[in-house]
Amino acid sequence: MLKNLSPLLSGTLLSALDSMKNGDLLTLVGSGYPEEEIVSRVIHLGEVTTEAAADAILSVLPLNSEDPAPIAFLDCTGALDDLPDVAFAVKGIASDAELRRVSMVHLEREEFIALARRSVITVRVGSDAPPCAFLLRKGGS
Repeated sequence: MLKNLSPLLSGTLLSALDSMKNGDLLTLVGSGYPEEEIVSRVIHLGEVTTEAAADAILSVLPLNSEDPAPIAFLDCTGALDDLPDVAFAVKGIASDAELRRVSMVHLEREEFIALARRSVITVRVGSDAPPCAFLLRKGGS
């Protein structure tokens, strides 16, 4: 184990994250996300929460600073009254990791899936509650 790295960051996941280029997309989904919609390489993290996965990934993955909203989310429940708790948490995790305010945009299902099909990596967690999916756009240095 490496010092100060989340145990969720396996060698496979770290290698995949390292191979991403500036502007590439990573999709983070729960078990409720339709399997047939995933076309990129899938890395399963097991029975962890979306928040825990986002925290681990965003501890090493820089977000694109040129994109006004480098995170997009799909609320799989279809209820858009409020920002879902998990989306609020991921937004906070991202802002803490980036040391800046990170904006997030809600996408409708068709638009989200179209972008998710361009992802280079899909990270799947076992938790499907609450059912949300996220797109993270990598930044570069």
